[in-house]
Amino acid sequence: MNDVVKPLVLVVDDDEFMLDFICEALSETCQVITAESGRIALEILKHKAPSLILADIKMPEMDGYELCQQIKDDFSIGDTPVLFLSALDGIEDRLRGFEVGGEDFVLKPVNPKVLEVKVAHVLKLIEERAQLKSQAQYATNTAMLAMTSMSETGLMLEGIKFFNQSKTPLELANATLKALAMFDVDGVVELLLPAGQTLALNLRGPATELEVSVLQHMATMDRITQFKTRMSITYPHVRCLISNMPINDPDRCGRLRDHLAMLIEATEIRLEAINTSSQSSQRGNAIDSTIKKLTTTLANIDEMQRSGRASASIILSNVMMKVELALVGLELTERQENALMTIIQDGLEDVSSSLLAEAHFQDQLSNAIKELQNTIEPS
Repeated sequence: MNDVVKPLVLVVDDDEFMLDFICEALSETCQVITAESGRIALEILKHKAPSLILADIKMPEMDGYELCQQIKDDFSIGDTPVLFLSALDGIEDRLRGFEVGGEDFVLKPVNPKVLEVKVAHVLKLIEERAQLKSQAQYATNTAMLAMTSMSETGLMLEGIKFFNQSKTPLELANATLKALAMFDVDGVVELLLPAGQTLALNLRGPATELEVSVLQHMATMDRITQFKTRMSITYPHVRCLISNMPINDPDRCGRLRDHLAMLIEATEIRLEAINTSSQSSQRGNAIDSTIKKLTTTLANIDEMQRSGRASASIILSNVMMKVELALVGLELTERQENALMTIIQDGLEDVSSSLLAEAHFQDQLSNAIKELQNTIEPS
């Protein structure tokens, strides 16, 4: 891969050894430039536009949080993702990283393979966000128009209408985000799907690892938990994290808590309906397949039994003929011959009667098979 096509990554760390280590770890996939302080990094950003910034948290003069905050506050570079390097992994550190706009944490000591995976993941998210940027802008414009034309209650009802139109979990997640945008709030929605699968999205696309980790931690608290501008709403299969609650307007903030909780509850109900419908469809397909196999098997049995009865009748006739021929050579008296033939005929008649009795049940089986065939393949 040529350098000109490699994504540019800026690494900020006051540890020279760490700078060399990360340059070596990313050299195959990225073009790496370095800065030994946050101040130098900001100077570099005036002239270069990296695809990603790796910033150490513990640095003199300006730590990684402050550097990230200044980057996010600058309109010209605010979209540049920041990945933190830190030996700290507590929830407070992650909340602080989330608050200033970081993408994720890479723990020290740095594992080169983990670093490569996280960098590749963030770079992939950047591509997806670029593709969704026009759609996000359209959604924002639509939301602003809705805000000016409908009341908060109307917005909630409109959001629930979006949910009812959703046929898949992905459509439902996007509908939930659209409903949040109508209330002029930004957030992350995570749906817990069958078989342990999850779907986590924000308005820009797939949620970041940091967003998901904060959401999952807050989900262990109360159903509604608010910490400054962030609020989490948790239901058994739906989690939502709002990042910009209007705490400067207590009345609106209180109303939003109620409205958004009802929206997420509606999402939970709709998700359960989607999952139930999907499971019913799968069961229905399995039942149809089983009925078809059963019908085919019964039809084969019916044919074999009918063929067997016909063969039995022929065999009985042949046996009777052979017995009559055999009696000629035995030189029995007429009385002995008649007695023996009577015994044989009575036995053959009993067998024939048994076959005729079975024929009645055979006809019932044939009729049942025809009904099954008409059910699965109506004319």
